[in-house]
Amino acid sequence: MTVVTRSAQLFPLKPCIRLNAVRLVSLLVSAFLLSGCAGALWSDPVARQLNLFTQERLLLTADYARHHYGGDGYELREPRMIVLHYTAFPTLDESVRFFSSPFLDTEFRRDISAGGAVNVSAHYLVDRDGTVYQTAGENVICRHTIGFNHLALGIENVGRGAEQLTEEQAEADAALILRILRRHPSIRFLIGHDEYRDSRRPHYKLFREDDSTYGPTHKIDPGKTFMARVRSILAKRYGILLED
Repeated sequence: MTVVTRSAQLFPLKPCIRLNAVRLVSLLVSAFLLSGCAGALWSDPVARQLNLFTQERLLLTADYARHHYGGDGYELREPRMIVLHYTAFPTLDESVRFFSSPFLDTEFRRDISAGGAVNVSAHYLVDRDGTVYQTAGENVICRHTIGFNHLALGIENVGRGAEQLTEEQAEADAALILRILRRHPSIRFLIGHDEYRDSRRPHYKLFREDDSTYGPTHKIDPGKTFMARVRSILAKRYGILLED
């Protein structure tokens, strides 16, 4: 299963990553497989491929997953939920530029800088005209929802705020979710980023955060109106009702 790639290069590791030689070799072998012939089953056939995960970013992700979820690598083995977001940028180009760096912009994202060096990301990026881009394989952990990254697929929608989100994006998200569910029957929950902290919702039983000093942040994306529209399309057109 291949993550469709640009040519990925291994950059010098920053001091924040502490991996022994055996662990490093293991991760690099896995990274090679993910960036090569092993990823088709984890790629969406409709999405345009724009993979942002170099080997360096995979190593940073592995370090993040170990620290927050007790994981042993960067692989997302059995997704249980899908989380919808908006990018907070008005254009696709600005959104891609922000997500492209392996490293978190600690000035811009001071609110989560204590959580680790790896940049935020999501598996999919949906432009305002409904075009879907896949930015990471579905078998790779992305940093997009505190407490749930180890089991959640993320979909980012281009838009500065909820008022910029479009009907085309709602339609594209619903169709993408349908395709994802066919690949991953383990998924039971669909939430908006603004819903992730609600302990009354059934998805919250999956919350895990091993760092007691790193807590959830307040989120407002993508908003109630957009989530209601996506859920309505899923229910009325596809007969899909996911828990939240």
